[in-house]
Amino acid sequence: MDSFSRALGSVNGACKPIMGLAMNLAVLFLVVGVVFPATGGTGIITSVTGVVDGFLAGGLAGLITLMVFLALWRD
Repeated sequence: MDSFSRALGSVNGACKPIMGLAMNLAVLFLVVGVVFPATGGTGIITSVTGVVDGFLAGGLAGLITLMVFLALWRD
């Protein structure tokens, strides 16, 4: 079981920089889409709105899912 934990930690360590870059790019595209709406940046805004609407439409289950998602994202 220890080797599995090490392998999982290795994969997690390799994915963290990639996920950090992806999150930074998503925020950058979101800001560009808000500041310059004519540049076609509405795709990211529509996507973020869809995710938020999905959580809000889920009621209590959506709230619990959002809390789990945020807890996992924070680590």
